Amino acid sequence: MIEFSKDHGRAWMEMMSAYQIFRAKLFDWAHEPDQIKQKDLLLELDSWENRELHRRMLVVDLLRSTEMWDEKALLLVQKELTAIALQEQDEVAAYARMALFKLKGQSERLSIANEVLRLAAVEEEKAEPDPVVFHNGCLLLHELPCAAQFSQYTERYGTLIEQAYGLDENGLADIKKTLSAAL
Repeated sequence: MIEFSKDHGRAWMEMMSAYQIFRAKLFDWAHEPDQIKQKDLLLELDSWENRELHRRMLVVDLLRSTEMWDEKALLLVQKELTAIALQEQDEVAAYARMALFKLKGQSERLSIANEVLRLAAVEEEKAEPDPVVFHNGCLLLHELPCAAQFSQYTERYGTLIEQAYGLDENGLADIKKTLSAAL
């Protein structure tokens, strides 16, 4: 372990010691077989009925953190992270989006975009679709960026996106122009 000057405060020394232990444990976990990593992650990310929000937030926070360099682990739960990015509220959804943005390959990003379209279609069929899903889907597709899927999404779910953002038709048109220009 790396030693620090005794001139540092006690909290600093304890924090740096814990941080080094954490990094070593993360390195060990990253080298576990894929099946074990996937099982570990799915225990917290897969179940909607039995989820514990604080544990789920801790897991997606780890996955989005700069400490998590294991892209393979993200790929193992890409589908679940996409669902969380759409269906969870606020910070948990944002952390899931940040984790997904670590996947830089175009094929992975297209896979995420297609999963967004699939999940939105499922949500649209519900008696009372949750506008949060359409808001989060709009954010995710814009930030990926996947221009064709973003355009398809905003055309198909424009009304639901307007409800989610509290916009009128002109407001959504302005968002489309702004976001499309960025793509």
